[in-house]
Amino acid sequence: MTLSGLVLLMILAPVVARAQAVDADEIADTLERSKAKSKLIACADPYNFPYAAQDSDPPGFDIEIMREIAKRGGMRLEMVWADTGTRGGTSRAFRNSILKKRCDVFLGMSDGGDDDMLMGQLAFTKPYVGLGYVLVVQGKAEGMKSVAELKKANIKVGVPMSTPIDDYLFTNGVPRELFLDNRRIMQSMAKGELDASLVWATAIAVARREFPNVKFRMVEGYVPEAEQRWNLNFVVRKQDKALMEFINDGISELLSNGRMKQIVDSYGVPFYSPFS
Repeated sequence: MTLSGLVLLMILAPVVARAQAVDADEIADTLERSKAKSKLIACADPYNFPYAAQDSDPPGFDIEIMREIAKRGGMRLEMVWADTGTRGGTSRAFRNSILKKRCDVFLGMSDGGDDDMLMGQLAFTKPYVGLGYVLVVQGKAEGMKSVAELKKANIKVGVPMSTPIDDYLFTNGVPRELFLDNRRIMQSMAKGELDASLVWATAIAVARREFPNVKFRMVEGYVPEAEQRWNLNFVVRKQDKALMEFINDGISELLSNGRMKQIVDSYGVPFYSPFS
């Protein structure tokens, strides 16, 4: 190539790149546009470890899972943060992010049967992992594997107040100690003030970060009761059917090859396949 040809190529390269970028923005289908740009844009709450967390290493299992799914389509994952803990909650976060097309998939939601949260414009993907209340023991409760054993031994079980698990223990006459939230339960166990608790599965991962020298452990093999467990789903815009299929196929692959379990386990969160 002559020197003049090389110079011309250097001049034209940025122009071609800009033209390609413009063309990608004009693609109507969300999945095809994302593939053309080589990036999938996801939204998540920035303060929700171990699901997702801004400026965190590791970043959260939801982010790692979606990275794996994006990679299947030759895309990298780009994050947009949407706080679900402010006034207006999840609905406001949706309106200010995925419904404004600032992102194309929202991470870490639970299909609890409340379609109102989707506002008629969003849809859940297939479930990718199951979560629920799990049994944690130490001290006098060490070696016990069920709530029935704890009840028989008259050992109080710490639970977050006014929750489904609180109601479950009350209804079944299990001695319980009430706390404002999971963190306070874990703090009490870390101090040795409590020997057993039923907490949301991800609370264990958070507690091990805050109290690295704790002795409590989740009961191995414990499966949350039917009324105390739910599935996690991602959320996409209802019209993005190709993206929905792409994510669902990725979920199926990660579940079947064991990668989903590997990612969740790495955060110290007990893995459950989606509950039927």
